[in-house]
Amino acid sequence: MADDKAKGKTGIFYVKDPAGVVVMQNGEVLYRYKSVQELVDAHVKGMVALEREMEEELAKHYRPE
Repeated sequence: MADDKAKGKTGIFYVKDPAGVVVMQNGEVLYRYKSVQELVDAHVKGMVALEREMEEELAKHYRPE
């Protein structure tokens, strides 16, 4: 447990100055959002893009050439 704290925080955190939300891994800020809504919107866009890529990849295997 002490080793986990030495590595730093990992998670999604609210921040006050500047106000927003940060995504952190091992104490490093991976991304900073202006609001929770901005984080959710980015996540949804990413999930839609991944789903589209997966559908295209699957379609390659089942479409006749």
